[in-house]
This record gives sequence, C-alpha cells and structure tokens, in this order.
Amino acid sequence: MRRTRGRAGRRLLAIAIVLVGAVVFGVRLVDLQLVSAAALNDDASGKRAVPIVIPSLRGDIVDREGRILATTDERYDVQLSPKNARLGGGKFWRLDEGGVGTTQVTAEEAFAEIGAITGQTAEEIAEIVDGALAENPKSDFAYVKRSVDLTTLNKLKALQIPWLTFDSNHARVYPNGAVAGNLIGFAGADSEPQAGVELSQNECLTGVNGEESYERGADGVPLPGSAVVNQQAVNGGTATLTIDLDLQYEAQQTINQKVAEAGSEWGRIVIMDSQTGELVAVAEDGSVDPNDVDASDPSKREARSFVDPYEPGSTFKTITAAALIDQGVAQPSTPNLTPWTWEPEPSVGFKDSFQHEPMPWTLTGIMVNSSNVGISMLGSQLGEHTRYDYLRAFGIGESTAAGMPLEDSGLLYPPEQWDRQTSYNTMFGQGVSSTIVQTAGVYQTIANGGLRVPPSVVESCTAEDGTVTEPDHGDPVQAVSPQTAGTMMQVLETVVQKSWVNDFVSIPGYRIAGKTGTAEQADGQGGYRADYVHSFVGIFPADAPRYVIAVSIAYPASGEAGAMAAVTAFHDAAEATIRTFHIPPSTGSFEPLSDTF
Repeated sequence: MRRTRGRAGRRLLAIAIVLVGAVVFGVRLVDLQLVSAAALNDDASGKRAVPIVIPSLRGDIVDREGRILATTDERYDVQLSPKNARLGGGKFWRLDEGGVGTTQVTAEEAFAEIGAITGQTAEEIAEIVDGALAENPKSDFAYVKRSVDLTTLNKLKALQIPWLTFDSNHARVYPNGAVAGNLIGFAGADSEPQAGVELSQNECLTGVNGEESYERGADGVPLPGSAVVNQQAVNGGTATLTIDLDLQYEAQQTINQKVAEAGSEWGRIVIMDSQTGELVAVAEDGSVDPNDVDASDPSKREARSFVDPYEPGSTFKTITAAALIDQGVAQPSTPNLTPWTWEPEPSVGFKDSFQHEPMPWTLTGIMVNSSNVGISMLGSQLGEHTRYDYLRAFGIGESTAAGMPLEDSGLLYPPEQWDRQTSYNTMFGQGVSSTIVQTAGVYQTIANGGLRVPPSVVESCTAEDGTVTEPDHGDPVQAVSPQTAGTMMQVLETVVQKSWVNDFVSIPGYRIAGKTGTAEQADGQGGYRADYVHSFVGIFPADAPRYVIAVSIAYPASGEAGAMAAVTAFHDAAEATIRTFHIPPSTGSFEPLSDTF
C-alpha cells in the first residue's frame, strides 16, 4: 500500500511539473508569437537588414526652348567584396527568369558575366579580387569599374551577384561650357551649389533621396530576392530660364570680340523683351565655364550684370527728359539756349563733352547732342524730390528680383543727402549708380508705354510630378504715362537719326531708337578715373517696340574705341536678335523732331 501511494505521488508530481512547464512554455510562446512578435521581428530585421540610400537626381536647368544648360550625369561605381567572391568558391544561387527555380553560378562564371558588360575580361576581374586579398586576406572592398552609366548599372544589377555592390557617383555637367555660365553658376563637390541659378534655385533643383534595404547573411552577403524599396527617390525639378541659348552664345561672342578690339577692362550686353521684362541674353566678357571653374578669372565668376553697379552717365538723361514731359514742364520742342559750361550756384559747375557757342537747342536737340548743361538747365525746373521719385519709379535704387542669388540695388541717396553738385549730376547719370540690367529696365519702361515690368531670368520651376511654380519678380509700375512714353520714343528715334551713331547702329528695314552714355567712374579714393564707361541702349523696332539692348564697354584703350565698340556691339546683337526671334521689319517712315529753334 505504501509503495503504491509513493508511486502515485511521484506520478502526480511529474504530471504537475510537465503541466507547469507546458504552461510556462505556452505563455512564452504566446509572448513570442503574439505579444512581442512585432518588436522581436523589428529587432531581428534591424540586425539583418541593411539600408541603402537611393540617390535622387539634381534637376536640369534649361533655356526658354527646353535646351539643356545644366544636367546631372548619372554615373555609378561598381565594387565587390573580394573575400566573399572567393569564400566557398564564390558560388551563389540565382533565381531563374520568372522567379521559378534557381541556378548555381560560380565566381569564374560571374567574373565573365561582369566583364562582358563592363568591357573587362574575366581574368582582369579575377586579378582585382586576388590582388585585394593578397594585400588583405579579409578584404571586403575593391573597385571593379568606376563611373559606369545607368544602362550598364541596370545590366549588372540584373546579374543578381550577391557580392557585387554599387555606389552612385553623380556629376554635374554643363554641355555648353561657358555659354550662360555667368547665369547658370556652378556646383562644387557633391553637386553643392556655389553661384548663379544653381544657388538661387537650389530648392527647385534638389530632390529627395529614397531608401531601400536588403537582408544579409552571416557572411555579410545580400540574400537574393531580399531587396525592398522603403521610399522612392524624388528627383529635383527643372528650372527654366528666359534666355535663349543661341542668342546668348552670339551675344557672348560679340562682347568678347568688342572688349578685345577696344582693349577695355570689361564689357556687358543685356537683351530684354520690352513687353515681358524677360532677359533673353545677359552676356559678359570672359564668363566662367562651370565645367572648369578654376580656369576662369575669379573676378568674372559672378553674374556681374546683376551685382556690379556703375555710374551710367548720359543714358539716364532719358529719365530726366521723360520726367520733364510727364510733368508738363517741357516738350520735345521746348527751347533752351545752351552754353557749353554752366555754374548754377557757387562752387557748382559742369560742362558738355565738347566746346560750343550757346546753341539754340530744343529738348530734343539737347538729347541729340547729349548736353549735360542743357538737360540740367531744364531739369532743375523740377524739384529734387520729384526727380528722385521718377528715378525710383524707373527702378533705380531698388534691387531687381530676376532670379539670381544676389542682385544689387545700385546707389541712389535720398535728396536730403545730396550735396549741391550731386543734385545736378543725377540729371545726367552721375552721382548715382545702377546695374546694366536696371539701365536696360529704364528703356524697357519707355518701350512698353511707360509701364516698367520687373526683369526676369528665371521663368519657372517644374517639379517631377509636373507641378509648375513661377517666381515672384515684383509688380509692374507705371513710371510715366503712355503718352509720355510715346513722345520719348520719338525723341530717342530722333537721337539715333541725327547723331553720329546712326551710321553704326542702323539695320536696313528696322527703325532704331536709343541713347549713348559716356560716364566717369569713381576711383575709390574720392575722385574719378581718367577713363570712362561707354554705353549705348537701343530699342527696336522703334515703330513697334519689342526688344531693348543695353551695351557697356569699360575703360578702353581710347574713348573713341570704347564708344565705337558699344554701338557696333548693339548693332551685332540686334541683328542676332532679329534672326533668333524672326522679328518683322518696320512699317512706315519717321520724320525726326526738330533739334533747334
């Protein structure tokens, strides 16, 4: 009896232990499979999964016709793990086409497949592997081929070789070299923007990188078929500029040639659509080649037309004349007996560029002969604040917002800060400074019925999904009445027909309006340089204004060479513009206004 009871007790104890164990294991199983499953899976995946960045492409910069100015060359480095290529013979299993079945591939077979795509032999790739292992038996990295294109990359990926890996090596490329280099700017290492539109439109051009992951075995080799895309890459947008690539090229050729012929320090050409304010060409001598920045003059790497203001000189007489007409103080026929020197106040005086007897010039004649004295005698009938307000209305002293990273406002002090000499000098473009883009804007205003449309060089940004965003360049300003603008067009056309420039700017079949400028420049020591900046700004066709071209040639070997370079550069650029945009000839004739009384 006792022996029976002992055995029964032991059985019950064993059963109890088994039951308790089963409950414990059951609870643990429930915890592993249900309660903690997600966390454990994540932890395991984190140890097995390898994240890989899918690089986005930086967007293109294109001209108004969609032609590429800057793009990203998709290049990739092909690399392998030498130790894994030789470990166990480097064999691996490859999924058959369609995902049904697998085929074993040896390292030697893989070497041959790789070489057939990269242009190498199987032996060459084997040498890469063995050479790396000779230096380091545990080597996990060696390059197979640097900088392959996307087509080659995709072919290599299709081989499903687990110990073959890839790394992006994208490069920024500028297919037109220095053409529009001053506007496009350039990028540094890792496509980091440094200047120009590359910098100003960086938000538009920059994409969002994606991410994929794969699981790896204990040997670090990716497990076939384990790659998962966690986030798709979104490429950068396309920045469209207002410039025309062909016209930009011709304008740059012209300004480089004229600067060389005149022996000048620098030169610039701006071509602007008078109706829209779009800059269709902005050319500067010696523009940077974004493909080889170090080969460029450091002082010429920026878009100087937007950041380098200078005193414009007589081209600003157009503002004073327009203000006089708009205020009803004068008309083109208003007479003024004009001496060649004038001292309106004690310690204040100036003169014309040539000696002459007192001349019976009208306001038109004063413009034709570019008389500092005449425009000041008439202009002084306007109050200083009135003249200041007109300068501001024409965009002087106000930064442009064309789409560049930096755009200078020029220098225009308020009247309260003018000394007596400056009060007069501002009427003929001295004592005030502007960029050449701002100067072109003055004539755009006259050509467009007195309505100033802010200049633009960036037209839009188109995201990868097709969304188009247009930048805000500012609001139009009615600087003078349409009637005043129309009258000034007659004055400026008379200036061309009756002055020395006519023989050099004329284009058969096209009526031209415009004005010259010869301006002193500050020497940085409280005085003025002995040489000048020579300019010409023209509007054409004068009967139906469509384009404005502003040219400046600085500090030539001789004044005559500089003035000639400016007007002939206008002529060549105007002919190129006519060809590019198929501008029809003028209709009707023009009777010049009287320049004397």
